[in-house]
Amino acid sequence: MEQRRHPAVEDLLLTRPVFRQTTLTSPLCVLLLSILPSGVMAMPVEVTSSVPIEREVGPQLRIMNQTLGQLGAAVNENGGKTATEIAQAAQAQRDHDTFGRQTERLEQSRRAFAVPETICTEAGSGMAAEVHSGSRARQGALAAGQGISNAQIRKGVTDPTPPPEQVQYQGATIHADYCDTTDNAVWGGTALCKGVSQMPGADKRLASLFDGAGEDGKAPDLTFTQAQTDAAMAYVLNSTPSIAGKQPGKGEVTTASGRQYVGLQTEYSAINDAAREPMRAMIASSQPDAATKDALKDALQIPSAAAYFNRTASDEAKRTGTMSEREFEAFDVGRRYANTDYQADLQGMESDNLQREVIRVQSQQNWLLLGIKQQLQKTNVLLGQQLSLSATENYRPLLQAKLRDVAAGDAR
Repeated sequence: MEQRRHPAVEDLLLTRPVFRQTTLTSPLCVLLLSILPSGVMAMPVEVTSSVPIEREVGPQLRIMNQTLGQLGAAVNENGGKTATEIAQAAQAQRDHDTFGRQTERLEQSRRAFAVPETICTEAGSGMAAEVHSGSRARQGALAAGQGISNAQIRKGVTDPTPPPEQVQYQGATIHADYCDTTDNAVWGGTALCKGVSQMPGADKRLASLFDGAGEDGKAPDLTFTQAQTDAAMAYVLNSTPSIAGKQPGKGEVTTASGRQYVGLQTEYSAINDAAREPMRAMIASSQPDAATKDALKDALQIPSAAAYFNRTASDEAKRTGTMSEREFEAFDVGRRYANTDYQADLQGMESDNLQREVIRVQSQQNWLLLGIKQQLQKTNVLLGQQLSLSATENYRPLLQAKLRDVAAGDAR
């Protein structure tokens, strides 16, 4: 007898996947069999295919899988880009840090080894000793009458000392070239005063030593012209005249008294020369010195130094391009302290260069202090001579009186 399937089973077979026999029991089959009439024979099945799944669900799942794959690829690609950007940013930061360190090292090297423009002005410090030595040499030359153009003044320095009356006559002759308004009002038009001089009273004014002779009210000159040098030496002769006694002749020095006279005059000349020495030193240090020419040329390459030179330099320094020792020292000190343009130079100095400038200033102060020490030593010598003269004046009468007592005792 042919078995017939239940209609529900037929519908299931048409709409569901094909089943194959299996030893396993499907829960769905068990459920269906439990509701079928007892006459229906049940068989275990396994789903192997499904048309709706294959035609509808499957394609959608594949699309979803493709979309998810694309999303994953996009995520991976974006992650790669992000990682690349992070790596590039890190590399850029490292490059920036490296460049910053290189720049810092270069700046440190520049500060440590760069030569400032003001180095040209330091040539003066290398010439200080040579300039001072030249000044001392000129001082000895002035004592011998060298460097003096006025014949009357030169004779007053070099000729044998005449009698006091002739010394005074000589002073009047020299003064005729330095007649001031007061002199002109009294004896103007005579041989002693032809008119008011361009250097009035130069042979009797202390300013001739310090500021240079010239018109009344003129600015100080630290580098003297030849005329100013002559006037200063005239002041030396007038302020320390050799009027204690004349120079003896050959016939006079052969006697015992003549020899004693020469001895006394030598002692007097030594004291008088000591009195003139500081004034000659001042005049010698006011003479133009060729050793300053190159140093001054280098210094004037710096705008701040050139500006200070144009404001303060003497006419002689501007004309010859050389300075005296006095003016050279004043220029080197003043261009730093009394010069506002120098402040711009300081603003441009950093680190080591600024420290070097401080050391140079301190060294300059030490050099000037050395000069002060030498002046104090000279002053002590002069004070010692004055003490000796004072002791001589005080003890000479006492010793002479005692010597007379001794002589009287011997006579008795």
